Amino acid sequence: MASGEGFLTDEQREVLKIASQNAETPLPSPRLSSSPKSPTSLLSDHQLKDPAGGKAPTCGVGVRHVRRSHSGKFVRVKKDGAGGKGTWGKLLDTDRESHIDRNDPNYDSGEEPYQLVGSTISDPLDEYKKAVVSIIEEYFSTSDVELAASDLKDLGSSEFHPYFIKRLVSIAMDRHDKEKEMASVLLSSLYADVISPNQIRDGFVMLLDAADDLAVDILDAVNILALFVARAVVDEILPPAFLTRAKKTLPESSKGYQVLQTAEKSYLSAPHHAELLERRWGGSIHVTVEEMKKKIADLLREYVESGDTFEACRCIRELGVSFFHHEVVKRALVLAMEIQAAELLMLKLLKEAAEEGLISSSQMVK
Repeated sequence: MASGEGFLTDEQREVLKIASQNAETPLPSPRLSSSPKSPTSLLSDHQLKDPAGGKAPTCGVGVRHVRRSHSGKFVRVKKDGAGGKGTWGKLLDTDRESHIDRNDPNYDSGEEPYQLVGSTISDPLDEYKKAVVSIIEEYFSTSDVELAASDLKDLGSSEFHPYFIKRLVSIAMDRHDKEKEMASVLLSSLYADVISPNQIRDGFVMLLDAADDLAVDILDAVNILALFVARAVVDEILPPAFLTRAKKTLPESSKGYQVLQTAEKSYLSAPHHAELLERRWGGSIHVTVEEMKKKIADLLREYVESGDTFEACRCIRELGVSFFHHEVVKRALVLAMEIQAAELLMLKLLKEAAEEGLISSSQMVK
């Protein structure tokens, strides 16, 4: 070493001295070129020179394994490439906790931590059933037919209207006669304009299928439901053939079959059955359907005699049963067929009523 050092310049000796002081294990003297600044010495000088003033770092490392961190300190680099503080580290190094910077230009929201949240899927039919109960209860409280019809239209989901029929009648069956009469009047009012004839039929089919269950909770359920069926036939919202067809779908031992038998033999076969059924649940605050039909028929006959279309429209409006105007169309057509002289007058009246919006297009079709 002594003879070798004789060939080194003072600057090279200083570099060798610094490297020796910081080495963990003794290293053999480097073989340097006699050139004052060989490539090897330049590289070593660059790696070991401290910008703070040439002070050597406290941790000893070999010259070939020295890296400068961002803080300016020298750190030892692992030979397997894993790195350390201030180095790149391994490609698949996942031990450290990653930090997502939302201000990073390469920020991806998909890398954000997420949590799956469960949600309850609501059944449209269940929602409909809850809503119609409120409509029915409000109707029984206010007796407002037009409000009930409007609320049912606003509810939508017309495909579920048979459930409304079933719910309305089943609730009324367990109430007083007043509510039973109100339920029958509402069904007649909603017929065709809000609820289609097929939906009325399907609603009563559901009631017949549920008759065994209704009989458990409601006293005399068979007789009460038979009255509702017979009343629907009298009010012309169910065809008489409904009873015969429905019987074929029910077991003879079922309560539903007994309902149809009672309706046919006890109520629809009795003399003056229509009038009796109309007044069976007396005490209603409404004019009965039969009484309203009579008023409309009298009004139209007076119109045939007077020919005053304006006065006839005024009288129709004063009846205050806009939901029942389909009956005006029906009675007008019947009268036109019965009295030849009334045909042109009835066509004129219906045209005027339609133009004024007194009778809707759906009521005309009804």
